[in-house]
Amino acid sequence: MQSCFTYARIIVDMNVYVTNPHGYCMGVVNAIKIAEQVKSDHPHSPVAILGMLVHNEEVIQRLQKKGIFTLYDTNKSHKELLQEINPSTIIIFSAHGHGKDLEDICNARNIVYYDATCSRVTKNHDLIRQALKEGQQVIFIGKKGHPETTASVSIDSRIILLDIKERFDYHKADLLKPTFVLNQTTLSFLELKAIHQELERIFDNIVINEEICSATRLRQQAVIDIPAHAGLIYIVGSSYSSNTEKLVEVAKKTHKDANVYRIDNIDDIHHSDLVGKKLIAVGAGASTPPELTEEIIAYLRKI
Repeated sequence: MQSCFTYARIIVDMNVYVTNPHGYCMGVVNAIKIAEQVKSDHPHSPVAILGMLVHNEEVIQRLQKKGIFTLYDTNKSHKELLQEINPSTIIIFSAHGHGKDLEDICNARNIVYYDATCSRVTKNHDLIRQALKEGQQVIFIGKKGHPETTASVSIDSRIILLDIKERFDYHKADLLKPTFVLNQTTLSFLELKAIHQELERIFDNIVINEEICSATRLRQQAVIDIPAHAGLIYIVGSSYSSNTEKLVEVAKKTHKDANVYRIDNIDDIHHSDLVGKKLIAVGAGASTPPELTEEIIAYLRKI
């Protein structure tokens, strides 16, 4: 195995391209501010976030150091976690949204709770309720199991989920009924375009509301705009993050000659990947701490 010193000698004339924007979106900034303010207002009470406030482990660890803990268990539902928690614990609902049934549990157990739901997600929920009120059929496009999708389809049992990972069963829907379509806010607008075109061919009366949040769209476009000759693309973000996952997918689709990797931090950079690369691009998900990305950029520029 060659040493890092050996690699350093053969990595020459390497440039680093940084996508813009990168780092926190306003939804993440607001969610973190809410969590910190709740703890400041209740310094002597246990404060916990139901699920991951945002999908990034570094953010979760930083909040924990401030006394804000995360209730997360892959073997238990959010309902179960709420029913088991000491009612003196103050709960914060995550940025991804939540079902009204969780608020009902809090109210029944006299648990104080705060809502950090992203305003874009709240807007989607309002649109869903309005469409149902008008008698329209609602199709929600999202990733099954993602908290935003779970929260959105929990609004009403009549909502039909179109799982982005599966072929849609059109027998679930009335193809002649007026239909309103909207989606999880962190999906790729490239993959949504194909789905929307298919729905428009099949349904007689359909209105499509493409609710990709501006932060997600701008970051995806920034990845598309990476120079075509980039040989290596790093996307900084958590494996839990849907918007990070979509950035990786967009990069692979639009830069087929580049090696594309999702990395959590500087430890995931392998010098062997850099050999022979004249241009390396760095992008980041909307829930990735900006200082984490800046550390990676500075490291690459020193090589």
